[in-house]
Amino acid sequence: MLAGITASLMFSGCGRQPAVPAPDGSRTDFSLAFFRNAVSEADADANVLVSPFSAGTALSMLAEGAEGCTREELMSALGGKTFSGDILSADSLADVRSANSAWLRSGLEIKDGYRTLLRESYSASVRTEDFSDPATKDAINSWCSDNTEGRITEIVDEISPDMVMFLINALYFKASWIHEFDENLTADELFHGSAGDNEVQMMKISERFRYAEAAGSQLIELPYKGGKYTMLVALPAEGIDMNKALAGLRASAFAGALESLEYRKVALTLPKFRFDTDIVLNSQLEKMGVRKAFSAGAQFGGITDAPVAVDQVRQKCFIEVSESGTEAAAVTSIGMRLTAAGPADIPVVMKVDRPFFFAIMDKSGDNMLFAGRVMNL
Repeated sequence: MLAGITASLMFSGCGRQPAVPAPDGSRTDFSLAFFRNAVSEADADANVLVSPFSAGTALSMLAEGAEGCTREELMSALGGKTFSGDILSADSLADVRSANSAWLRSGLEIKDGYRTLLRESYSASVRTEDFSDPATKDAINSWCSDNTEGRITEIVDEISPDMVMFLINALYFKASWIHEFDENLTADELFHGSAGDNEVQMMKISERFRYAEAAGSQLIELPYKGGKYTMLVALPAEGIDMNKALAGLRASAFAGALESLEYRKVALTLPKFRFDTDIVLNSQLEKMGVRKAFSAGAQFGGITDAPVAVDQVRQKCFIEVSESGTEAAAVTSIGMRLTAAGPADIPVVMKVDRPFFFAIMDKSGDNMLFAGRVMNL
């Protein structure tokens, strides 16, 4: 087993420093750096939910049309890896979908090669619309709703006169647990949040799970039916500061902690929860080294000859965890504007009644679909 989850998985806090993935890293490098920066920007008591996969896919579509320093910065932020729009593992027992689209203002000419790349490499629909018509905003939002089963109904509030393009990824996930919680055992109990105690519905199960612990910190893997997707729940030891803990979360330690998981019988108590988030990601991406793309000197000659830059990167997410399983959705939008120039028979007790971290993983690939921090319920 890993020498210590506390020291190596997420509890080796290194302060609130900007997180940048390794230049030749994995998608997990990007995912964890992206998540750490989102956490660093959030209020200390706020719940956080992001989709590294959705953001990575949208940023990859952008990077494909970038040139020079702009491309270098985007590829560095992505850890040297790009995301395609059609790589999630098919699974008859889990509804997992990713969809891409590009929306162009009438009159904006994009390069034929870029249009072809979006369609062939990212399976993206490419549409040219009248951005001055309110119906265009409704069409974009309807596309988001359709591709997230109505969980994300709006990503564009308004379209300003200088906006010329939107690159959008939608991600939807719904799967049932292999070991479902018994609804009859769910009861109201206290969740000791960072902002105070609150009574919430707690689910209970006693089953064999892959599990690891060290120095009072606990890690459990909850598999979904089909075996390709799983949720990880990490519960820091009492007294550990969650924000410092997450600041130390690195891909190598994350992988090592997963290797330490062993089957144990666990008496698990886990809160039912449901929440959504709406985050503008510009500052997080700037911390990851993406600066040129937002400036008047942005180089997107691979997309168009028009002088364009990124105006706003926005992501909305939704998650619901219940006795039967998990439903989650995300939409990431990149808006572009014109610029002026123990023994198996003895249950281990794990009661998730204080702030915790979770992630939904594609076990067959290097993809973190969702990552979250629950501080208060």
